[in-house]
Amino acid sequence: MISKGFSYAFLGALAWSGAILCTRLVLQSGENLYNVIFWAVLFSFPFWLLRFTRHTSELKALTKKDYLILLAMTLVSTLGASLVEFFALKYTPAVNYSFLIRTVIPFTFIFAFFVLGEKFTFKKIFIASVLLIGAYLLATNGKALSLSLGDFLTIFEAMLIALGNNTLGKLASSRMSTGLNTSAIFLIGFLPAIVIMSIFGTIHWPQSILFIVLIALCNILLAQFRFTAYKNTSAAVVTMVFSFTPVFVSLLAIPFLGESLSVIQIVGGVLIVAGGVLVEALKV
Repeated sequence: MISKGFSYAFLGALAWSGAILCTRLVLQSGENLYNVIFWAVLFSFPFWLLRFTRHTSELKALTKKDYLILLAMTLVSTLGASLVEFFALKYTPAVNYSFLIRTVIPFTFIFAFFVLGEKFTFKKIFIASVLLIGAYLLATNGKALSLSLGDFLTIFEAMLIALGNNTLGKLASSRMSTGLNTSAIFLIGFLPAIVIMSIFGTIHWPQSILFIVLIALCNILLAQFRFTAYKNTSAAVVTMVFSFTPVFVSLLAIPFLGESLSVIQIVGGVLIVAGGVLVEALKV
């Protein structure tokens, strides 16, 4: 029987893939990335506000440490990683970014070890190696990477995601309900995110409203599935299962974006799927 942790992480990877695909489709129509993010965040606001109001009774039980965890998560992942991503994407090729962002896996192992006490095991290291090799082949088509400033920024972003989303996210999930931590994180970062998007991009009424609403919906589902997965399994398992995301994106890009895969990329995708299956089969 498939575990709840794996199932929710798998659904989270699928939701993230939907958000990425819709974002690509919107950008192809000529929309500015930061205008897209601005409206996706704005459209998500009513849902998260309503969800937060249904969990306000839990606030009394939170400690000062809980509030610090929520604030740290917002600063590190929602705001810090978002800013670094802007410069990473500006100064590095998309191919390099697609692979190097998966260094989030070893960074999560390290942070989870020190913060959460999750142990290093041979099974984890073996599966992580399979996933990284698969991600490399899928993203680069087997070609060598030439590292630049943007590449190091991408690795730094992966580190921030590993700390904020994965490690602190798992920690928050063990201390409060999924509904409270997901809505609180969004609301804490809402105004700063809106300001940042306004600074980096020209904000105007978008043409592709339907796709932006779908992006908002996918991001909501992503948050829900991710933090529910944290309730049922380790941070390391969640981040490894999320490696399914580039496979989903590549498969969806074939019919919707007219993209194709080489034999080497298919091998990479197979390795990622195999690694993801091993996460569940070996009960990492």
